[in-house]
Amino acid sequence: MATEFTTDKTTGVPAELLAFNRTLKVTGAGSALDVLGSFDAYTNQDGPAVADIVRGAPVREIAGWRVTADIYRPFGEPPFPTLLYLHGGAWVLGAPATHRRLAADLCALGLLTVVLDYRRAPKHRFPAAVDDTVHALDWVVEHATEFGGDPSCLLIGGDSAGANLAAAALAVAPATPVQAALLCYGIYDVHRALPVLSDLVGGPDPDAQMYLRPDDACRRLDDPRLHPERYCAGFPPTLVLTGDEDPLYAESVTLAGRLAEAGVPHSSAVVAGAPHGFLQMPTHPGHAEGLRVIEEFVSSVRRGSQRGFTC
Repeated sequence: MATEFTTDKTTGVPAELLAFNRTLKVTGAGSALDVLGSFDAYTNQDGPAVADIVRGAPVREIAGWRVTADIYRPFGEPPFPTLLYLHGGAWVLGAPATHRRLAADLCALGLLTVVLDYRRAPKHRFPAAVDDTVHALDWVVEHATEFGGDPSCLLIGGDSAGANLAAAALAVAPATPVQAALLCYGIYDVHRALPVLSDLVGGPDPDAQMYLRPDDACRRLDDPRLHPERYCAGFPPTLVLTGDEDPLYAESVTLAGRLAEAGVPHSSAVVAGAPHGFLQMPTHPGHAEGLRVIEEFVSSVRRGSQRGFTC
C-alpha cells in the first residue's frame, strides 16, 4: 500500500521529506531512517532508461564482508567516461538501492556509473568506508573496460557523506588517475559538521556519534580522511555543488574557498531554493538544475576548458 503524504505545493516534494532536508532534524516520532525510508517510492520514482544495470558486482572481500557495486551502463558506443559514485547517508544509512534513480540520472549523462556499496557504521566504523573507496578506485581502473568504461577517463563523486568519502580518497590517494570530482552538498570537516548531523549519526558530539570510535574522535583532529578540505591541493578539477537552503551549505563554501586558495581548477555552484539532498528530489526544481550543472561541468572538462582534465 502506498504511503500517503502531504505534498509541498511549490516543489512537489513530500512536505516531511522537504522539512527534514532543510534541517537534517527529525520532528515527531521515528528516526532519520524512518523518514528517508518512508519516501523511497518518491526519491526512486521512474527515471531515465539506461542500457544495462549490473547489481552486486564483487569489488573486494575483507574480514568476511563482501563489498560490491551496482554498475549503470549508458546507451551509446563505449568506452564511456567512468564515474565511481559514493552514496550519502551520514556513513550509517543508504546503499546503492537508495540512490538508484540518481544513479540512472547520472548514467543518462553518458557516464558509466559505479555506485559502491561501501561498509557503513556503526558495524564498520571509520576508516572502513574510506578504505573501501580508495580500494574501489583501483578496482575501477582495473575493471572498467569489462563494463564498457574508459579507465583513462575516471571521475569520482558523491553526495553528502559520499562526497566526504570521495574527497577523502582524493586527499589520501593523489596518485590515482582521477580526472575530475563531482562533490555534491558534502561534508569536508567531519568534526565541524557533527552538530548538524546529530540526528543522523546518533549524537551532536564526538562521544555520542556512530561513525568514529571515541578515541579516534578525540585524537584525529587533523586527518585528511576526516578533514579533506585541508588537503585539497592535489585535487583534480572539481565541481562543488550545493543548495542555499542546505544546513551543510557552509561546508561547500569553505571547500570552494580552500580550492581557490590552492589554485585547483573548480566550479562552485549554488542552487537557489534547494535543500540538502535535492538531487534525490525528482520534482524539485533543484533536481533538474543540479543535473544540468553536472552535465555542463563534465562537458567542459572533457572539452579541456577546465585546466588539468585530459580525457
